[in-house]
Amino acid sequence: MSATLQIPGGMQDTLPGECHARRALERKFRERFRRSGYREIETPILEYYDALSDATYGYRPEHVWKTFDRFGRVLALRPDSTIPAARLAAGSLKEEPLPLRLCYLQSASNYHSDTLSLLCEQPQAGVELMGDSSALSDGEVIALAVSCLEDAALADFQIELGHAAFFTGFMQEAGLTPEQTREIRALVERKDALGMQLFLRACAVSDSAAERLMKLPRLYGGEEILGEAEGLTRNPLCLEAVARLREVIRLLRAVGCGADVTIDLGMAQEANYYSGVIFRGHARGAGQPILSGGRYDGLTARYGRPLPAVGFALSTKLLMIALERQGASFSLPRLDWLIACGEETVEAAAEKARALRSAGQSAAFLYGEDEESLRRRLARGEAERALLYTPDGVREVKGEA
Repeated sequence: MSATLQIPGGMQDTLPGECHARRALERKFRERFRRSGYREIETPILEYYDALSDATYGYRPEHVWKTFDRFGRVLALRPDSTIPAARLAAGSLKEEPLPLRLCYLQSASNYHSDTLSLLCEQPQAGVELMGDSSALSDGEVIALAVSCLEDAALADFQIELGHAAFFTGFMQEAGLTPEQTREIRALVERKDALGMQLFLRACAVSDSAAERLMKLPRLYGGEEILGEAEGLTRNPLCLEAVARLREVIRLLRAVGCGADVTIDLGMAQEANYYSGVIFRGHARGAGQPILSGGRYDGLTARYGRPLPAVGFALSTKLLMIALERQGASFSLPRLDWLIACGEETVEAAAEKARALRSAGQSAAFLYGEDEESLRRRLARGEAERALLYTPDGVREVKGEA
């Protein structure tokens, strides 16, 4: 295949039918966000890499797309929309009253060399709620994520809840260093029990601590998992995390979302700025999480304005994949009119097209087509009706029976 027809690995074209369907979903999400009190922002696709490279932001250098400006400064494609939103909250929006409710529909780019994500560019719809530390705000954001999936008419989806502090406390109790914790996080995320066992042995972790850590990937299921987790640790961070999860689950049940939720205390997000409740959304047919989010109370402080915050991002591309595999089709809507004309009749045809479009109907031109070709197009379903303009006048063309 010619190189001119190829695109970089991890990138995807969006064809007309899918693009039309995705835009329709985005309109639903935008309206859902607006009616929930969230105000839309848009941030630059490029940020200074210095704003992302600190370990607090949690993105491995090899997972961030980089380039240079004309002065040689390193720039990065935004790996998510949360970091730019935090920058805005501490800068241009610092005088806005709290809580800040922000939303966005824009793309984020990560480079992944493994099979966790085959998509390097992710069009996303998401929200950030800043300035409220309560479990109510956790519940609001999670319930809003569920509402978006319901707006998309997605079937068979599940929300998994975890807590970043439970993982952190568990690692502290075992005496692991930050570097060891980073490695364990990756192994737990892959549910790699053998890898964990070998790594803990190499770290000389005590047998009792290793036994408890090996149970972490299996802390998955219903609310009863929280009771099991409490029996594994006395670490205050872990116990506070379990109590917070109980409270959030109670609030979700109160708004009708509890049935869609499971617990995964082994969950760990790639970006390590998360500090509290974290969550992911899974759907039959997607093969990987279609949404993720959580609480990140320390992130905006890096920009000089400490704010508690929670948010989520939904990958509209992965959502479309899941919908298609669940049976949805993304064909383009049929046009209202086809208008065929030549140079000598273009003025009259254009006047008719303007009138139809002003009345809210769609009308597309065809140049040099005859009556027979119009009939074939109508039979293929390209449009509902057709007009043929000739020097002798105008007439409506019917589709083939």
